[in-house]
Amino acid sequence: MKRLPPADCCFGLALLSLPLVGVDLYRAVTGSDLGAGLQPAYVLIAGAWLWRLFDLTVHGRARGWLPGRGQTMWRSAWFGWILAWAGILLISGAGLWLAPSPVLPHEAWPRFAKQLVQVGIMGAFLLYPALWVRGPRRWRWVLVCLSWATALQLGYAVLQGVHMRTPLPVMDLIERIATSNPAILSGSTWLYLGGFTELPRLRGSMCEPLYLGNYLVGVLPLLLFAGQRRLAAAGVLVLWLTWSRGAWFAAAVALVVWWCLSRRAGLGLPVRRAIPFLIGAVACSLVVILMVSGPRVFAWPYQRLLQTFDQSDWSNLTRYFSYQAAWRAWLQSPIVGVGWGQYPYHFYALVDLRGLQSQFAWPVVNSLPLRVLCETGLLGFSLLLSAFWTLWRRTWRAMAAAATPRRRGRLAAAAAGCCGLGAHLLVFSQYNLPHLWVLLGLWLAALVEAESRTA
Repeated sequence: MKRLPPADCCFGLALLSLPLVGVDLYRAVTGSDLGAGLQPAYVLIAGAWLWRLFDLTVHGRARGWLPGRGQTMWRSAWFGWILAWAGILLISGAGLWLAPSPVLPHEAWPRFAKQLVQVGIMGAFLLYPALWVRGPRRWRWVLVCLSWATALQLGYAVLQGVHMRTPLPVMDLIERIATSNPAILSGSTWLYLGGFTELPRLRGSMCEPLYLGNYLVGVLPLLLFAGQRRLAAAGVLVLWLTWSRGAWFAAAVALVVWWCLSRRAGLGLPVRRAIPFLIGAVACSLVVILMVSGPRVFAWPYQRLLQTFDQSDWSNLTRYFSYQAAWRAWLQSPIVGVGWGQYPYHFYALVDLRGLQSQFAWPVVNSLPLRVLCETGLLGFSLLLSAFWTLWRRTWRAMAAAATPRRRGRLAAAAAGCCGLGAHLLVFSQYNLPHLWVLLGLWLAALVEAESRTA
């Protein structure tokens, strides 16, 4: 492959660092916390965009940007959707007056502005792949970077699991860096089944098992499409060992969507080829756990799923009370919401008394669609549903009309991964994970290519 411009090298490094969401560069270097969570991928995507803008300014056009094809996305009305979403976020600021705020304006408005900046950063992760990833060469580059990022994360997760049972001295230093972002760090370390077991939940550098599971759900279809079957099988094993019920559900959704789109495109059902690897990975994980924990391991998956309906389990009650407060906050300002990023301030005033102990420190909604409804009202929620429906409808049509089977397969894999992510976001609301937006950008890029009439 030809040498990539510096901007695209920065983007490749950003892809490699996507799972490093637990790393706060500023805190790791200085020891102090700015409260911003400066992830490595933030710096790298900023470098990619700044170098790209430098090329546009100095050379008149960005080398390798393919502006003619890139503009296809703007002509396909996605730019209008982006502008509409930006407008609705700004309009949600009216909720700071319409909903009775429990905090003073000098606390509410900086939070509102900070969350707008956060959305802008996520938009940078979305737009770069959506505009740049065109043609087999660039797709190959992206898939290689994602493969390496996943392989490194899987290796780290395994070392982490070993360290939790048999301390490895070097891992203490690495863990301090990998978990230096307090906004992401969670306490989920050991499997809890009415009491803590001796089995660690793998979480990698993402600090939370469900975040590692979320990342794997999004990238595994692309890895299988790229022919990385062994890596994908290892990813399924680690996904299983996160013990994240939401991630398991999301993986099932991704599998069903991939199967439906493959049938639509007549691709010979790649899911069928993946099933033996899925079964083998789960079987291997059960053997490993059996060696560590004994025969009772076979009851653990059932017990873990049964926990979902346990009304006394605080992992469930945490979500219940967060949903309760979000719904009550939305009722205070149903049209424009309470203001983007303002939910934590309303939580303590609206939740039942028992729910006050359900959040560790900074309350979160634990459902991104509900967060959008709560903080941006019916305007934002309607736009979210409309954008997803439009994207899905165009994907369904493109699956039957794309110029080549390769494009159809790529679109099916990208769409399946993103639909799995969307299903998982029903039960958590941490939207500032860069991989969410990169994978959505890849779905858009695959759709633009599939709709193109050129082979």
